Amino acid sequence: MPAAYLGTWSATITNADGENTRRLTIQQGKVGDNVLSLVADGPTSSGSYHCVFQAELTQDPGGGGPLELGPSIVTVGDSGYCKPGDPTEISLLPDGSLERVNTTNGEKLKYTKG
Repeated sequence: MPAAYLGTWSATITNADGENTRRLTIQQGKVGDNVLSLVADGPTSSGSYHCVFQAELTQDPGGGGPLELGPSIVTVGDSGYCKPGDPTEISLLPDGSLERVNTTNGEKLKYTKG
């Protein structure tokens, strides 16, 4: 696992209900290990949600990545709001941020360190 990917990264998504936060943590591991943990929090029309997901590394990233991750599983959360995710690819961008791309539908989210 390239060291530049390791640590905690944050992102915010704004929708009709307000500001939704994402905290992604990448830890050292090998193919088949859960290396990603994602905490998703935000408001809903009737309150709020809190979800925790994990995903495993599916390919050896070599020296520089990108990271190929399998579908995420829900480890904590309400099934009404917390749904398992599609496989994703995580890349480091030239500005030092991280981009997570859903390899099924192409959706992207940019994260910053910290």
